[in-house]
Amino acid sequence: MAIQPQRFLDAVLPVVRQCAAASRPFHGAVADVGKKADTSLTGARAQQASGALTVLDSAFQDLILGAVHARFPRVRCIAEERTAMRRAFAGNVGDEVVILDPIDGTLHFQRGDAPYHICIGLARGGRMVAAAVARPTEDKLFTAVRGRGAWIQVGEGRPRRLRLPARPRTKKAFVSTKARRYQAAAREHLEPLDYPMGAALVLTRLAEGDLAAYLTRQVEVYDVGPPSLIAEEAGACCFLGDGREPTYDRSRKFPVYMAAATPRLREVLLQVRRRGARESDQ
Repeated sequence: MAIQPQRFLDAVLPVVRQCAAASRPFHGAVADVGKKADTSLTGARAQQASGALTVLDSAFQDLILGAVHARFPRVRCIAEERTAMRRAFAGNVGDEVVILDPIDGTLHFQRGDAPYHICIGLARGGRMVAAAVARPTEDKLFTAVRGRGAWIQVGEGRPRRLRLPARPRTKKAFVSTKARRYQAAAREHLEPLDYPMGAALVLTRLAEGDLAAYLTRQVEVYDVGPPSLIAEEAGACCFLGDGREPTYDRSRKFPVYMAAATPRLREVLLQVRRRGARESDQ
């Protein structure tokens, strides 16, 4: 039987909350045990971030996946780190997949210089249907179920629904260093930033209305999958370089990934993408 999205959230939220609380004392005070950097990424900053790993990345992944496996042992799994619990899902088949990034923004978590996030979601048939994203530095928890809206809870406060205004209140946009070729074209319409890094940070800030757009390259499914649903249910749209809707059905990098707060900004980003691609070919 198909997993009910709310039942999935009910199973993982207690562990996500506990991991978020446990992580806070280590923000800026945790050792980097390191892993092999992804040298295929564009830019030294992106490569450096891909090589950051702490003991809590692996620990949180296995704690959260343990809760998933106890309730939904037959679901497929896409998770960032190579851990024992990820291997427990090996061989599973079907169109439902749990997608997990135990700490998105590990480099910021290690340095203590910007927010980091704990992200998990459920996809069915390539579409995200449930998501939970914690931002421990601000004691924020974002949740979403497809068709039921995106919600934010701060501390023990009452959850509040996130709804983007018809007109963005900012021109700030995140255009990553991996997408630097598009930054000049973006400046004609937006105020592009490229720091601090992290897909979950960018997409949840977009859902909160603090950013208007997002453009990046070479981004993993586990980076953008769960927070994309938060942004979409708040009113944003997420799309690929050719305008198609992303599908989160297997582990891969999206060559170009974008998100916009309004349909007009969607067209702006597609225009920026086309122009940047032409100029880089010249």
